[in-house]
Amino acid sequence: MDIDPEKIIHSPFFTGAVGALVTAVKFTPGATWLERSVNVWLGSLASGFLTPALIEWLHITSQAYSSCAAFLFGLLGMSLAAALLDGIKATKLGEIIESWLKRKG
Repeated sequence: MDIDPEKIIHSPFFTGAVGALVTAVKFTPGATWLERSVNVWLGSLASGFLTPALIEWLHITSQAYSSCAAFLFGLLGMSLAAALLDGIKATKLGEIIESWLKRKG
């Protein structure tokens, strides 16, 4: 089995991990190494799964744009997830779903 370094470098998982690593090291002061490693791992996963969907949806064919999107997903992935969770908490989504399930009709 041959390992192709070019394929690894252009993988959205790898590029997202690099972006998440930048965030973990530079922009999360006070975080433990466990928290930072989880952020890198989750940033890589988010980038690896979301970038191909975004690239397909926007019909992007350039490898450079694809790599940039993967890096940004890794870099901003945890911030976007935190904002999404805060938004869900603010709208009390659980209460909305519960009231919708309990309604008679």
